[in-house]
Amino acid sequence: MRHFSLLLLIVTLTILQVRVFAQRSKVETSPIHDVLQSTLTAPGSTPFHLVANITEGRDRSPYAKVEMFWSATDRFARTIQSQDFNQTLVVNGTQTYENDSSDYFPIGLRTLVTDMVDPRLSLDAIHSGDSVLTKANGAVNDSGLVCSGPSGALGRMCFRDVDGLRETLGASGHGVTFSRYSNFKGKPLARVLTNAPRLGEDLMTLTVEKLEELKSPDPALFQIKENTSPEKRLRFKALNEAELKESAVGSPQIIWPQPLDGSERGDASFFLSIDHSGKVREVLPLYTANERTNDSAVGQLLAWKFSPAKDEGMPAQTEGVLTFKLNTRAFGPTEPLKDTDARKLASNIVEPEIPGGKYPVGTIYTLWIAVDSNGKVIEAMAGDGPHELFMPCYSALRKWSFQPIIENGQPRPYRAQIAFHTP
Repeated sequence: MRHFSLLLLIVTLTILQVRVFAQRSKVETSPIHDVLQSTLTAPGSTPFHLVANITEGRDRSPYAKVEMFWSATDRFARTIQSQDFNQTLVVNGTQTYENDSSDYFPIGLRTLVTDMVDPRLSLDAIHSGDSVLTKANGAVNDSGLVCSGPSGALGRMCFRDVDGLRETLGASGHGVTFSRYSNFKGKPLARVLTNAPRLGEDLMTLTVEKLEELKSPDPALFQIKENTSPEKRLRFKALNEAELKESAVGSPQIIWPQPLDGSERGDASFFLSIDHSGKVREVLPLYTANERTNDSAVGQLLAWKFSPAKDEGMPAQTEGVLTFKLNTRAFGPTEPLKDTDARKLASNIVEPEIPGGKYPVGTIYTLWIAVDSNGKVIEAMAGDGPHELFMPCYSALRKWSFQPIIENGQPRPYRAQIAFHTP
């Protein structure tokens, strides 16, 4: 029973973390944004040597390894080795050496690597509606108590983390949880940082394996043979919503699909990360009144183009939040298509494998589907007929390909009812 309770706690806390990162709350954000996590790299801080590993999900093999030697704000060296991005960065006074394997720094990796020594990236990224669960605002305490929801509110849930204090910043695009705190030279520091980039994706966990004072550092650690010119270094810029919208090329819009269930209207917001050429590289849903529209909206946003933002006159990796008014009935036919019309838009049609004689000949089973403006089935729900026929009919439907409806020369989404007949 003890093991079951512990497992339930871990699962519950994991679900809470994923929701904090991936789906913005509709309650107002606490005005108190302080976390215990100290800034190791503040002027005058103790020189240090740090080694950290990053893993994904339950896979214990390292996704990334980070090592940092820090002597002063203008004298440090950092290396990142990961499956997606590698970097060597050395700063020594007015000179900088930077070697990047790619011109794009993935959001989750950047968040963890930055926040492990300075939480300001996530603190500065907090928007209204982002969840903030910290000791400073009373949502958590040293015993490991974690509470979600306004104090005294119906449905407020509290759990106790076996690892003690756990602070969470559900910052837009840079959500992170700090846990397993310990002191380093009088500063409280989290030895474990967790980030969940998107709902449904594995948690990324950074664990500080070594943190020690750097005494009498070898000057060779910070030696720079060749100064990297400013235009070859990665730059980052956060835009407000007005600036981000203004930089969009053309007048793009989201063609909302027609989900079979859930809210038809409401708000939707997304965090966009854009590389220095203006290409959208990552999109994170923050809040959507109907989450069934997320995949289609994300796919469309990834195809948008932006004028490259500049930092000190040079192109920069850019990020920001866009909000929309969601209307799942704004595009496409107002009524679902009938079976005959839907089949005209389908190809690779296969019928379900149903053993003959088990049901009366001609028994009808129906499925409801929603197809987005790219022709992708975003949802399927059971209709009328024997419930045992759902899986064979759904398995057959998954092999079908659909085209969107064309209205005034533009692809549009639709809902449809598909009917299957037993032999």
